[in-house]
Amino acid sequence: MRPTSATRRLHRLLLVPVLVLATTALAPATAGAASPDDARTTTAPPAMAAGWTPVPGQAQARSRPGTAVYGGDLWVFARGPAGSVRTNRYTLTTDEWSGWSTVPGAAGATSAPVAAVYGGDLRLFVRGSGGTIRFAHYSLATGEWSDWSALPGSAGTASAPALSVYGGDLWVFARNAAGHLRANRYTLTTDEWSGWFRVPGAAGAVSAPATAVYGGDLWLFVRGAKGAVRTARYTLVDDQWSAWSTVPGQAGATSAPATAVYGGDLHVVVRGAGGTLRVTRYTLTTGDWSGWSEVAGGPGVSAPATATYGGVLRLFVRGGQGRVHEYPLG
Repeated sequence: MRPTSATRRLHRLLLVPVLVLATTALAPATAGAASPDDARTTTAPPAMAAGWTPVPGQAQARSRPGTAVYGGDLWVFARGPAGSVRTNRYTLTTDEWSGWSTVPGAAGATSAPVAAVYGGDLRLFVRGSGGTIRFAHYSLATGEWSDWSALPGSAGTASAPALSVYGGDLWVFARNAAGHLRANRYTLTTDEWSGWFRVPGAAGAVSAPATAVYGGDLWLFVRGAKGAVRTARYTLVDDQWSAWSTVPGQAGATSAPATAVYGGDLHVVVRGAGGTLRVTRYTLTTGDWSGWSEVAGGPGVSAPATATYGGVLRLFVRGGQGRVHEYPLG
């Protein structure tokens, strides 16, 4: 039997709220799409496992943490609301945190922050709108932050930056949309940037890079296809980059890597399936990798950050409700 015109009108009226409800239910999943740099998740974060402790206060973190040791303190950073950068610092001698505060000025951050100590100042970098890298620096002598500035020629950057101090220069690395890594370096004595250049070879990067200086070389790491971790290194003496290679074993990485030199070894840490953290280490004297293993504790909802402070290798992640959590690895 064919439906009457009244029945058809009723069907249309009933269909409208169904479509509205379906659209509303799908909207949060689209808005919360995962970032390869921050490894965000839209699901409710699991409880932090034993061994993890929250950094006191309301971090309001929107990204993975960044760390630096400066002026005798351990500094922790995270991207905050409205593109701000939030910071807290820990003093070992008093065993106290300063409390979270916002770095002054308009950071315009769209990525996790990274920091390095160079030329006596603490230098802070983020990716801003349009993929431009922005930076500011803090002087312990004056207790003041500089204004935020844009790094020339950095527009179109597709990841958070990474920093390293090597060969007397401050190096800045970032991934572009094609999965290649670009680099620029700043020389304090001339107050000049070298200009951007592409790191040779096929990095195949799908994450922000990470850096380490170890064994006299500058090392680069990225997450590659199928959860692998890829690496290359630069030797200042030869002015040569090695070919890109894959760190041995099943990394299972779902985030950008983090690095630390600790106990004579080079440690690489990534976020794995279910938010757990996985680690491997390279020993220079043997030329061997230890193999990937799961870190006790976890999980978090961001890529990890590392810091060596007070003789301890410390891991940091963003947890639930915008909190930052710490775990002593060694």
